[in-house]
Amino acid sequence: MRVVLSALLLLLCTATPAQAATIDTVTTASVYGCLRTNGAGVYDATAKKTFATYSGTKHDIYIKAFDHTTNTWSAAVKVATLNLTHDNAYHDYPVLTQLADGRLAVFQATHGKNLHFYTAPTAHSITGTWSARVISSDRTAYPEPVVDGNTIHVFYSQNTEISYPYRVYRVIKSTDSGKTWSAPKTVIDSGKTADRYAEVYAFGVTRSANRIYLTWSQHGGPKGHNGGGKNIYAGYYDTSDSTMHTIGGASLGAGVEPAELQQTRVVTTNPLDLPEGKALPEENPVAVRLPDGTVVLGYGVHTKTSAKIVLAHFANNAWTSTTVDSSTSLFKDIAIVGNGVEFVYATADRKRLISKTWTPGSAAAAKWDLTVPYASGADTTFYADFVENRVSPGISVIASTIDYETRKTNHTAKWPIFAVRD
Repeated sequence: MRVVLSALLLLLCTATPAQAATIDTVTTASVYGCLRTNGAGVYDATAKKTFATYSGTKHDIYIKAFDHTTNTWSAAVKVATLNLTHDNAYHDYPVLTQLADGRLAVFQATHGKNLHFYTAPTAHSITGTWSARVISSDRTAYPEPVVDGNTIHVFYSQNTEISYPYRVYRVIKSTDSGKTWSAPKTVIDSGKTADRYAEVYAFGVTRSANRIYLTWSQHGGPKGHNGGGKNIYAGYYDTSDSTMHTIGGASLGAGVEPAELQQTRVVTTNPLDLPEGKALPEENPVAVRLPDGTVVLGYGVHTKTSAKIVLAHFANNAWTSTTVDSSTSLFKDIAIVGNGVEFVYATADRKRLISKTWTPGSAAAAKWDLTVPYASGADTTFYADFVENRVSPGISVIASTIDYETRKTNHTAKWPIFAVRD
């Protein structure tokens, strides 16, 4: 049932006079899933519905639909039973997209093992029994699907050698809407660096025509697997010839090799200059391509003495960075709006979620500012993802809440997933 917090929002949230926003509760029964910056929701213009997926009790995969004609949420449909209760189960989250024929599809990695592909039985609908099959056994982690007609690219980190630590970034491809899949192809490989920051962790994967923009950091370090991180890198994968390029267009051949990694570095960070409790310097870097062909990289970054949200604009073969908030680093997502971008982030105290718009050369403009509807002990908004193919007015963001302290050990769904309607 949709819950509109009209009276509560008068007291608890601040919205810009130009545009109000409201919160819908998608579910009150989710567990922690470490979703990246896409795959939480998709809008279907044919069905006039927004679909949202999430992890329920024991990390079973669920999906719900919001009907924009009746303004109601459907009952939850179970996509798959995972029945997971181990402390690393949060890695096995679902990623939602839609195929060319209108069927919904969910990708999910059994972390470091297999990649699963679930599809709805009918187009523009979630009802019925979903099909399920394994499409890769390449030690997959963190799947990022990109659909372009009948062609699907699925990017992922491979658990190459966790003991070093060492992870490369790979892709598999289907040209028949998922019926058959190519062999894996490595697109980013740092090599086993001497400082051991050799794990490729991608955050943003976005498409613009035949370019798929990848944004990542290098994790690992002397503390071992994901023990630290440094720098922000960006490049794009050209689907017309399956090659990697720098943001400026320089060809890197079939993939980024160790000697070429520095050509893709956009932001340099110091893995030793971090505040207490933080192992990683960056927050969710994502690159998007504007209609004029220039690129905007949005991210959060922090040191022992600073925290900020930054938009870096690549034009005329150079980056220009603009700090749009110097009180927090909790960047969540970015999307194209007109000739500029909309971006969403959380305040440092994690109590509010803020959306702003920005066009290069202009100041950032507030769109909405909402108090997060925490419940059942939740205290952190983990992801806040823009809905794929979203329309305005409509549901723009799907976000999760968790209790940070118990997020990895709780497997009984009790935390809310919420949607922002603007």
